Amino acid sequence: MGKEKMRIGLLASLAGALLAYLIGSGTASGQESMQYFTSWGSVGETLTVMVINAVVMFCTFMAYTYAGRHGTSDLAGVCEFYCGKVVGKLFTAFAWIFNTCCFFFMISGFGSTLNQQWGLPLWAGYLIAVALAVGTAVMGLQGIVNIIGKIGPVVVTFLFLLGVIAAFRFFPHIPDGIVLIKSGQVELLQAGANPVLAGLSFGGCSILLVAAYMASIGKELVAYKKKYTIILCAIGALAITVTVGILGLCHLGNVEQSATAAIPNLLIANDIFGVASSILGPVFAIIILLSIYSTFCPMLWTCVSTIIKDEKSFKYKLTCILSGVGVFIVDLFIPYETLVNVIMTYCGYTGSVVFIVLTIRWIMVSRKDKLATASRKVELS
Repeated sequence: MGKEKMRIGLLASLAGALLAYLIGSGTASGQESMQYFTSWGSVGETLTVMVINAVVMFCTFMAYTYAGRHGTSDLAGVCEFYCGKVVGKLFTAFAWIFNTCCFFFMISGFGSTLNQQWGLPLWAGYLIAVALAVGTAVMGLQGIVNIIGKIGPVVVTFLFLLGVIAAFRFFPHIPDGIVLIKSGQVELLQAGANPVLAGLSFGGCSILLVAAYMASIGKELVAYKKKYTIILCAIGALAITVTVGILGLCHLGNVEQSATAAIPNLLIANDIFGVASSILGPVFAIIILLSIYSTFCPMLWTCVSTIIKDEKSFKYKLTCILSGVGVFIVDLFIPYETLVNVIMTYCGYTGSVVFIVLTIRWIMVSRKDKLATASRKVELS
C-alpha cells in the first residue's frame, strides 16, 4: 500500500474524468431522474433509491480499483481476477451488448434534445447524431472525444446548481406531485418493480460503464494512500446520486409538466431561467448535446473495435456506417423514453449481479490478502 500524498488538483482531475464517464443522455436529459426517482411519487422511496444506488456504485468502484492494483485494466480482467476466465468472458460479452444498447438511446437522446429546444424533426436530429458518431469513429478522432469528455464535471456542476435553484421553486409543490402520481392522474415509466430494484438497476448500469477506467485508476493510485481511492470512489458515487436525486424531487414538484417532456431537465431549466431562458436555455441544451456526443462516440468505437481490431480497414469503416444506419432506423420507431426504460432497467439488473458478485469476492480476496500480508510480517519478525 502506498504512502504518498496526492495533490488536490490530481484528485479533482481523476474525479472529473470519472464523472465524465458516468454522464450520458439519461443523466443530462433528466429521464433517469424521472424514471428512477420521480416515478415512485414518494420522497421516502426516492431516498431509498439514492442510498442503494450510492452503495452499489461505491462498493463496485472500490472492487474495480482493488483489482486494478493487481494489474487488471478492463471489465473482463476485473471479472477474471475475482471469478475466473469463464465468468470473465461472460461478463465481457454482456458488457458489449449493454454498450451497444446504450448507443441506441444516446442517439435518440441527442435527437430529442434538438427537437425539444429548437423544434428540429426527430429524424433529422438522429441523422446528425449518427453522422457525428460514425464520422468520429471512422476518422479515429479520439483526441476530440477526450477533450469533450472533460465537460463531465461542468455538466454535473450545472445539473447540481440547476437542481438546487429549482428546489426553491418546485420542492413546495412536491405534495401536489405525489397526489397526481398516486391518484393515477399522471403516469410515468418506472425503472424497476420497486425502489430497491430501481436502486440496484440504476447503480448496475453506472458501474458497467466505468470498469476499465476505475481499474486503470487503481494502477495509478498504487503509490498513494488508500484514503485517496476511497475519496475518489465516494465522490463519483455521491455526486451523481445526489444530483440526479435532487432533480428527481424537483420533477416530482413539477410532474404534470415534466411528464410531457422527453428532456425534462431542459424543461425545468427554461422555466427557472425565466427571461434569460432565451440565452441560458440553448446553452444548457448545447451542454447536454456535448455530454451525449462525448459518450456515444466512444460507445460506437468500442462496439465495432471489439469485433474488428484494425481501425484503418475498410471492413471496420463499413461496419461503423452500417451500425449507424441500423440505429437510425430503429430509433425512428421507438421513443427515447421507452429506449431508456427498457435498456437501463434490464441491463441494470444484470449490472446489479456484477455488483453483488464482485463486492462479495472483493471482500473475500482483500481479507485473504490482508491475512497473507500479516502472516509474512510474522515470519519476517
